[in-house]
Amino acid sequence: MDDSVDCYPLIGMSVITLSRATNDSDEAGSYIYRHAFAQLFFWCAFYYLMPAISSKVALETTWPVLHISVSFTCAFLVWALFAPVVGICIDRGWGGSIMLIGGITGTLTLLFLSTVTDRWVFSVALLVLGTCMAATLYDPCFALMLRRLETRGVNATATVTLIAGLATLITFPLVMALSNVLTWGEIMQVFAVLALCAVVVLPRENKSTARVDRDRLSPEVSIELGPVLIAFAFGLVMMGHAILLFLLPLVLAQESDVETLDILAVAILGPAQIVGRLVWKIYAGRYAPQRSAMVLFSVFCAPPLLLLGSDKNTSMVYAALMIQGACYGVHTILRPALAQAYLPTHYLGRGLGGIATVGIVMMALGPAFGGYVWSNVGFVGLISCVFALNIVSLFLIFILLQIKTRKGIP
Repeated sequence: MDDSVDCYPLIGMSVITLSRATNDSDEAGSYIYRHAFAQLFFWCAFYYLMPAISSKVALETTWPVLHISVSFTCAFLVWALFAPVVGICIDRGWGGSIMLIGGITGTLTLLFLSTVTDRWVFSVALLVLGTCMAATLYDPCFALMLRRLETRGVNATATVTLIAGLATLITFPLVMALSNVLTWGEIMQVFAVLALCAVVVLPRENKSTARVDRDRLSPEVSIELGPVLIAFAFGLVMMGHAILLFLLPLVLAQESDVETLDILAVAILGPAQIVGRLVWKIYAGRYAPQRSAMVLFSVFCAPPLLLLGSDKNTSMVYAALMIQGACYGVHTILRPALAQAYLPTHYLGRGLGGIATVGIVMMALGPAFGGYVWSNVGFVGLISCVFALNIVSLFLIFILLQIKTRKGIP
């Protein structure tokens, strides 16, 4: 009798523990999915809207296409410039507030852009939007989730990118549909509503993501080789991807006999990224991020090789872009997962911000660099350049494998 009485408190404690674990799991699930849908709406409104609406802006305003495209590039460079600043704010416990302020400011900026009639004012407003990109898109979200969820953070980032990867499938068809009945300014107002939806669903951060050890946040940050290799390896493939995304449609439109081939970069790369992320969610847990990176960067070399041997053949171009898109989808998830192994937790925000800066700068410079290469050495030279970038990236990842992580695992 006494034994049965003694077991009641243990049973009660077990029930309470299970209940708390279930509540924690439900809370984490809600937290992840709210971030995921916020990212989906932010990417639609702040990033993909710009290339989707640029031709309509040029047509209705008669502003030079070059001016509009350069303005977009400058916005991306501002994004890169402010990424480390946002990272420092996250490390100091202000991450939730920064994302919220960035979302609200971006919404108001889109509303302001919708009323602009002067192209220079348009350009300045895009620079403001660049700071909002730095405060909201992917890296701040990843840093917050990795700090809060720790070991579960890698899988959480995969879930977020999987849902946010639908942004291209939403933005381009929606802009095309709205273009028949609305002006470019009115379309921006629609996407401002999407950005506002992102602000509404954005989860509020608890003390785990706001927690900060002030004694460990010295102003001096040592730059270690591991994060540097990650930054440039991933940055180079981002440059190669930007070259293919922006230049390949133009090249195929001018040099291919297949009329619809030039739109494949937009039509295939988005869905392929989702496929890549689905595969990652199934198999990622079986391998260390370092080994996964070696496989990924090896496969990245396949698309330019297929394009070089394609002679602009439709099926070969399809295959190359499918592989490229799938790899790029995985790359987005793998970058923070790999960085987490080489960065101290209390510098995770600024570390991811610094890595993002290198990648975004290279991404922004990719179209200009690719255009210069193509104008001088043609299609073969352009694709060979992408292949060379991917080979160098693979070599950097190989060097990274020789460096021990903070857990002592090479």
